[in-house]
Amino acid sequence: MLGAAALLGITACADPAASPAASPTASAAHGYVAGAAEMPEPQLHLATVDATGRLDLLDLLDGASTSVTTLDRVSGVSTDGRFVFAAAAEQGTVTIVDSGAWTVDHEDHQHYYRADPAVVGTVSGSGAGITSGGGTLTTVRFADSGTAVILDTGDLGDGTITELARIDVEPGPGTLVPVGARVIAGRTDAPGSATNGIDAVQVLTSSGAPIAGATADCAELSGTISTAVGVVFGCSDGALLATANTASAGAGTAESTITFERIPYPAGVADADRALEFANRAGRPTVAAVAGDTGAWLLDTRERRWSRLVTDTQLLQVAAVDDSAEHVVALADDGRVLVLEAATGSTLAATEPLLPATLAADGAEALLAGVELTVDAGRAYLNAPADGLVYEIDFADGARIARTFPIDSEPRFLAETGR
Repeated sequence: MLGAAALLGITACADPAASPAASPTASAAHGYVAGAAEMPEPQLHLATVDATGRLDLLDLLDGASTSVTTLDRVSGVSTDGRFVFAAAAEQGTVTIVDSGAWTVDHEDHQHYYRADPAVVGTVSGSGAGITSGGGTLTTVRFADSGTAVILDTGDLGDGTITELARIDVEPGPGTLVPVGARVIAGRTDAPGSATNGIDAVQVLTSSGAPIAGATADCAELSGTISTAVGVVFGCSDGALLATANTASAGAGTAESTITFERIPYPAGVADADRALEFANRAGRPTVAAVAGDTGAWLLDTRERRWSRLVTDTQLLQVAAVDDSAEHVVALADDGRVLVLEAATGSTLAATEPLLPATLAADGAEALLAGVELTVDAGRAYLNAPADGLVYEIDFADGARIARTFPIDSEPRFLAETGR
């Protein structure tokens, strides 16, 4: 729980095949990044962490696999599209790995980069660390200890961990997410008003200082996600959308003004059907969430509109592709991957069950916690830990299994980079 008092108690388009070689001409070219090669297409990779802690990168262009490092007792994995964040709850650490593949989106065009993968370093706290990445700032929050860390994302790209701030907050549920050159943290304004202790959000500077008056109500805060429009926070009455207007502050720094906007649910939504976790294709405005046992939610952050998809199948995960056909991809509780029609929620196509050994395994619940359904512009990916497989699914072609990647040891965790 992040109280107001705790917030004040702070401890401190070039040639697509351009060479990475530095030169006065190259360094001045639009899109040039030192140490990286600009490529003509997205350099998509799958990062997997197996039962031994080995982190591999699978190149989706040529199928080659590279072992990057071996980590101890990984409890969770996430990504911002370039960096892989591997949390180890027992040690209270988050290890940051640069996958060496990323996309820079300039809205009207994109740049695709490739470099050598590398371990950047480790951020320490206590318990499981939850990481949120942004173009300017990256945050790590350790719920057990209440330690919250703000990092410089640009320095991560240079192979260095720079802590801009460590904020001592009350432990427990909460959120810490970058928005532009600011950070938004969960807090409690009215103790006892929310079962999880969080009923509001507060804007912080990059040094962790709260900005007076920059707050918004968000009762029972659960779930956050970044979109092309802004950052979404799930609240008891709908969503809170935070958008940033970022401008130069001189001397190479930037400042952001954060605007909050509420997007209420349609009338008659039961607490059990709230959106608690969101997923989408990176960089798109529409996100999806499971709606209890009734189906799924779609939230279009550009139109500020919720849509409800009613299904006759219990969903475990759901992601919005947000393509021209408005595909929605979901994982059903029987292990099938479904392709849903956004307008009606009807099932357009489905795979066979893809997780038979995982669902039948002793400790299936723990294994399922690491199963990830992720989508990009043309494919969906799913790891099946006890089955020893990662699936590539063509959701636009009848949920066809395009490729199957055997993994020597259980692929406990999955993340896609290069997006």
